[in-house]
Amino acid sequence: MARKPFDKSEITPVGQYPGIWGRPGAPKYDRPITSKENTLLYFEGKKPYWIPILGFGGEVLSFRPRMHPDNVATHLVVDGEEPMQYELVTKGWFDLDWVYVPHVGGATVKPGDPLITDMNEWKNITKIPDINELDWEGTAERNKEYLSSTDSVLEVCALSGLWERLISLMDVEGAAIALIDEDQKEAVHSFFSELCDMYDDMITRYKKYFDMDMYLMHDDWGTQNAPFFSLETAREMLVPYLKRIVDSCHKNGVIFELHCCGQCEELVPAMIEAGVDIWCGQTLNDYEKLSALYPDTCLTFGMGIPMQDENATEEELMKAAEEFVEVYKDRRVVINPSSSDPRMLMKVYEASRKYYAQFDE
Repeated sequence: MARKPFDKSEITPVGQYPGIWGRPGAPKYDRPITSKENTLLYFEGKKPYWIPILGFGGEVLSFRPRMHPDNVATHLVVDGEEPMQYELVTKGWFDLDWVYVPHVGGATVKPGDPLITDMNEWKNITKIPDINELDWEGTAERNKEYLSSTDSVLEVCALSGLWERLISLMDVEGAAIALIDEDQKEAVHSFFSELCDMYDDMITRYKKYFDMDMYLMHDDWGTQNAPFFSLETAREMLVPYLKRIVDSCHKNGVIFELHCCGQCEELVPAMIEAGVDIWCGQTLNDYEKLSALYPDTCLTFGMGIPMQDENATEEELMKAAEEFVEVYKDRRVVINPSSSDPRMLMKVYEASRKYYAQFDE
């Protein structure tokens, strides 16, 4: 069956999705299929109706429930309950104290006094959290309306990934040493393995109680100039465990997104080997090069649409959108709105919608 041709009404907003952290939500549109159906088509290896728009501010309903202590301690709750009184809680998992920094909109564990200085001692100092203590059923009940408020994919977001969890316990210097210290490696493997057992249970429950479609894990692997560790170290210390987390998602029919900031181009092979579905990183990475270099892998890149001249006409913007689609229409790329020229989002939607309209249902 032929697809319905593009109609200009598809780019006229008919509503708005819930916002995040005081920001307005993305516009809602009346289209031939829902944004969720379109996203799932893409990740099933089929031709979508348009290039999906994922990441922050995209065709995603973000869910960071307050039942998770880290979401509260880091001021990152996104749910359908009453406004959060963050000042009442500063401690997250592992009994760590988090400090929120308003001008950067993020939080970090209070530095200078790491909980663990030698990973060989981790079992004597702390333990893996018990997720039976989380209010799964109550959270599902209180968020029924919020979770049904969208026709986009539902993405549950998780702090922290393997590397960031190690940092939270050891500070950056201690964590970096632990990854390469022959005397600590075995203990790091043990810690990561037990974390994966917990994540497997969590992912299964997120699917059961909230029917999530995507699971986003924060794990920033790089600075603005280079990764924190080598590809060899990533393959040895992180990939086996990241793959276990990805596999936990896939067995539950869930897409895995890695939120990984920093200059991480040389670590892309590690992401691929772990089976990561999508990486929406920062613009300091060359996604044009990466998407051409890795065209036939599992990994999709969250690509920003380049900024155009501020005086560009509508015709010039549309021409730029058509050129963008011509380059990326058959690559493993989705749109990352947080790093895109906002004037271009609907232009690229229209251009890609017209291209994909030639394919059958």
